[in-house]
Amino acid sequence: MSTTWDEVNEQLSIFMDDDGLTASGDEGEFEYSQQQRIAAWNQAQHLLVSHTPRECFVELVINSDERSAELPDDFYKVRSVYLTDDQRWSTPMRLPVPGAIRYENGESNLHWTWGRRLLFERTVQNSEVELYYWGYWPKVTYRENNDEVDLVAQEITVPPWSVLALCHLTAATCLQPGAIQAARIRQWNIKVDSGTPVDNARAAQAWEHWKWWREILNSVPPKDLMGDYSH
Repeated sequence: MSTTWDEVNEQLSIFMDDDGLTASGDEGEFEYSQQQRIAAWNQAQHLLVSHTPRECFVELVINSDERSAELPDDFYKVRSVYLTDDQRWSTPMRLPVPGAIRYENGESNLHWTWGRRLLFERTVQNSEVELYYWGYWPKVTYRENNDEVDLVAQEITVPPWSVLALCHLTAATCLQPGAIQAARIRQWNIKVDSGTPVDNARAAQAWEHWKWWREILNSVPPKDLMGDYSH
């Protein structure tokens, strides 16, 4: 665990100047709802995987065709495939160009992925298959209880360094629709801001958060996805 939703939510309130209080300091409504914030956070996590995916492992169940297995829901890319009965690693196959000959009944120790399945070039019904893979980070999930949001779990599992970056991207995602609307109605803080329709505070704020997301991401080396790059 690297953080909790309460900690993230508090940071988002600061970033978006949205503490749910009225001008007089009384309790009011948040401009950006919990559902909107969670949806934006989950989208940010989804984008993080191209830079730093999660290290995952699962034992696969071979389908009745004896040459394929269903991939897990959080699958992003294969790292390695191990056949326990054979005590050897399977070799990733690069999909050939159209017109190349393929032996349907071949027994080559090859695998590839297609259509959310892991496919083998030989029969593997007697082998347990261990899949080491890069996966997506677990989403923040919740149940709606009337007007309340009940989180399934408070804990958020992402790399510690990424929390601040994800908060910036989440804030940018929440702010952007309002920035577009403000530009369309030529909304500004003071008259001097009205040079063009896009000169408004929300647009500048959204872009600033986007830039910080990119800056933090660029300051951390991306995960080296060595191994099978099939996806």
